[in-house]
Order: sequence, then structure tokens, then C-alpha cells
Amino acid sequence: MNTPVAGDSCPPQQYTHSTVQLFRFSAVSWNSHRIHYDAEFAASEGFEDVVVQSTLHGETLTRHALAWAGPNSRLETVSWRNRTTAVAGEPLTWTATVRAVEGARVSLDVALVKADGTPCVTGTVELALS
Repeated sequence: MNTPVAGDSCPPQQYTHSTVQLFRFSAVSWNSHRIHYDAEFAASEGFEDVVVQSTLHGETLTRHALAWAGPNSRLETVSWRNRTTAVAGEPLTWTATVRAVEGARVSLDVALVKADGTPCVTGTVELALS
């Protein structure tokens, strides 16, 4: 990776979460809310399918930022705000722009965006590069 500069855009990463992934994430995070693994219950609550956990959004923001930064990078901080709900099978795109570079520390403005361009999640990831 070239040395990042404020204003640089990171290559977007497209993905979807499967119902199996959401079930497993609920299990390992001890999240027993049925909207995350029971499609019938999620529908009774007004959702199209099982709902992506907010903490899985945070993991996704972090994972893609670390992949962009390379194997010797490390996470300093992550923060995010959920803007709207995402469900299993819904196409999402991770986007990031370099906000600031201070020595080996890089701050990214990150988002998870729906196919129609609506931000699902927005936040900041700060990394230390080696």
C-alpha cells in the first residue's frame, strides 16, 4: 500500500450477510434477540428478513479497514452509528475515506451503504500502520 493521504478513497468492498452468518454471530455474541435468527419472528416485527446485528456492523467496519491497511496494521479505535436496518441477503458496500494521517496513525471515515446509496452505518476507524 502507498502511504495514505487525507482525502484518499479506499477501494469499496461489496458483501452480503447470510442467515447462517447472522445465526452464528448471535450465538458467539450471546445475542438472543429473535429478530437476528428467526425469520418468522422478524417478519412479525415488521422486518423483511432476519436483521443484521449492530455489533456485526462494527466488526465489518473494522475487518475491511484492517484488510485495506495490511497485515501489520492494528486497530486503535472504532465507533459507529446505525442509521437504518439491514437484513440477511441485502447487498451492502463498505466505503472509506482517509480523514487524517498523523505519523503512523490513520483515521478513516467509514460507512456501510445499501444498494440504493442509503447509509446503513457511518463511523470512524483509527488504525496504526507499521
